[in-house]
Amino acid sequence: MENSISRRNFLQWSAVAAAAAAGLTACSPIAATPENGGSESRAPKTLVENGQWLTGACMNNCSCEHSRCLLRVYVEDGVPLKIRTDEEDEDTIEVPQRRACLRGRAKISDMLSPSRIKYPMKRKNWSPENPNGELRGIDEWERITWDEALDIVASEMQKAYDNYGPKSILAAAYSDIGEEYFDPIVCLLNVKGGALHHELGTVSLGAWPLTELFMVGSLFEAPDALTLEESQLHFHFGNNWAANKAGNTAYQLQHAKEMGGKIIIVDPWLNQTAAALADEWVPIIPGTDTAFCLGMMYHQIENGLYNQEFLDKYCVGFDKDHMPEGIPAEMNFKDYVMGVLDGEAKTPEWAEAICGVPAETIRRLAEEIASTEKIDFFAGQSTTKIPAGEQFAQAFYTLAFMHGTLGTPGNSVGWIGTHEHGYSTTPYCFAGDYSNGAGLNPANPLNPPSIVIPNWGAIEDNESWEKLDYTECWQSILDGEYGRDVWPGGKRPIDIHVIYSGGYENSLNSLPNANAGIEAFRKMDFVWGANPFFDASRQHCDVVLPVCTWWEKGNYAWSVNAESVYWADHVMDPLGESKPEGWIAEELAKRLGLDPKTVNTMTDNERTYYSLAGAIKMTDQATVSYEPLFTLTQEDIDALGVQAEPQQGAITVDEIKEKGVFKMPRSKGDALTYVPFANFIADPENSPVATASGKFEICCGTLAYFVNSMGYSTISPIPMYQIGDPEQGQGTQTEEFPLLLWTPIPYVAPIRSTTVFPACVRRTLRSASSPRWMPRPAASSQVTWCS
Repeated sequence: MENSISRRNFLQWSAVAAAAAAGLTACSPIAATPENGGSESRAPKTLVENGQWLTGACMNNCSCEHSRCLLRVYVEDGVPLKIRTDEEDEDTIEVPQRRACLRGRAKISDMLSPSRIKYPMKRKNWSPENPNGELRGIDEWERITWDEALDIVASEMQKAYDNYGPKSILAAAYSDIGEEYFDPIVCLLNVKGGALHHELGTVSLGAWPLTELFMVGSLFEAPDALTLEESQLHFHFGNNWAANKAGNTAYQLQHAKEMGGKIIIVDPWLNQTAAALADEWVPIIPGTDTAFCLGMMYHQIENGLYNQEFLDKYCVGFDKDHMPEGIPAEMNFKDYVMGVLDGEAKTPEWAEAICGVPAETIRRLAEEIASTEKIDFFAGQSTTKIPAGEQFAQAFYTLAFMHGTLGTPGNSVGWIGTHEHGYSTTPYCFAGDYSNGAGLNPANPLNPPSIVIPNWGAIEDNESWEKLDYTECWQSILDGEYGRDVWPGGKRPIDIHVIYSGGYENSLNSLPNANAGIEAFRKMDFVWGANPFFDASRQHCDVVLPVCTWWEKGNYAWSVNAESVYWADHVMDPLGESKPEGWIAEELAKRLGLDPKTVNTMTDNERTYYSLAGAIKMTDQATVSYEPLFTLTQEDIDALGVQAEPQQGAITVDEIKEKGVFKMPRSKGDALTYVPFANFIADPENSPVATASGKFEICCGTLAYFVNSMGYSTISPIPMYQIGDPEQGQGTQTEEFPLLLWTPIPYVAPIRSTTVFPACVRRTLRSASSPRWMPRPAASSQVTWCS
């Protein structure tokens, strides 16, 4: 890339470097004095601030949207020089500070990083006549003008649509165009005819969402952050909140410990959280948590250490007398655990041989669970990122069901953390997605929106639905087909010729099999990207377009935390020739003969207005009541140049811009306190959970059907221990390959709140045309629902 630099840029970069150097001294906790061997004259002097403090959005995606934190950025002459965070209000467990971590505090180095794409660039050896795709990732680059870049992209895109159709385009970009990942370029592709996306399943959440949805009837259930302290025991699998669950979760767990709660963490390694907070660490062989749980549940069943009354009233599938409709009685969970079903009792000794946890420890922990009144069961997302990972999720929920206390204070089961998260179906406060053009943005013609796992029985036209699997995307492109033989119509042919790498996604880095990904990129006719940073995916493009960061856009209210709404200022001018995605989409639309307003449906001022006007805060959890968050005066509306009516809220626009954040006031036992499943436990007849049976499903035929109909793995409707892949996991070692590779990573993968299971899936659970326990498959003869 071109390294030329103007005098203005040189002065800006020099100022940043000088500020960083000064910061090393200014942040020193002890000033030099005669008493400590220094000299008063050498003590750092207070710097005069001639600039202003602004609020800079921290767009690091920590913990699946569990938290975003407050960044206050000092800007002088248009240059960001230093950062502080939430430090003005008192830090309490009820209303904790939104303090940024080291990643957030290093955000200046991101925004002014040498890896920023500052100008439109083209590979030197690319041309329409001779793409030289084998040089992608290793070629040199040359700077071109915006007109040249846009003309090339429009021409190559039009060529692909004309010659091969919309299914020849892979949009390696998030398709949900949600609040924080809004990319109008995806809207452009949708208007043009659509594109394929690699969004089947999830690379982030493991096997949890589908299991939770069909076993308990809802998604992302978790205890209220303020009720965590009521649990006497925190029994956690794979918890390392101190390192990979940003925000205040570790603080809340520490507080719960200080209030008398005991913490047990089951994990293959002595991680930071286990070392700092756990009363007991239980080391276990990776991927064997299912066997461990089964061993504990065997001991509980053998000794009557479980709540039979709860299981009879609120669950189906535990024993042969309480089975869901349509499933043979012998497929009950109790008979499987005790060895009646398959002749092998799942004793603690049986479990020890698989998971490595001593049988005596398994018995002791099973007894401790049974003797404790209030328990917080939690399992990290990575615990189900194994073949047939649903089986552990099923065993985990069943362990909590057998305890028999869900729906009461201090008792919970979940995998997302605490109720203080962006996925809550009833967030405490929320800056709505109206500002992304909700209801106006064009949908992708190639697949229904928001479908993660297809319900084949509800899809009449198989050709109307196209999504590549995250984990096999690259190899599928190389093979020219994707899917499984059990899908209606069998495997699907694909013929990708163009890749758009944008929408804040770095697919070559985040998807498995990067070597196949690079090969797929090099196979294409044309690859182009739009992003602020020259990351792995953009390095393998033919043309890259520089995109503004959030600091260069700003003027937006946003939230990805159930108790906070933030304001994002315009902090700095775009670096180099960076442009917002909306401008890029409109310019490409003009070249492709499309109406620019159909691909970028709102002006910047309209987006600002709707981010404010759409913000709400909860007033009562029981009635799910909300009121506007922001007061919008006529003066505020006129300043944005929009047509709207004033409204009254809890905080003014000037106040949110000054403070940078609204934090929901909370207190223990307040009207916002949330206890998962409380309504169901209180009145199961009139408040059933949204499962096929209306109860918690230990034997869940719907889950087995959906998983097995996809053809990637086969599971039973009850929790069973199985080696989901004969080439992976404990029990597959050979003399030639005796070791298991286990790769824990910090959890920062992006997930969007619109990644939900569609209403049609829920409706089919009670469809009159199907058995209540299972939707009718389109090709039932090819699908098994139990092993």
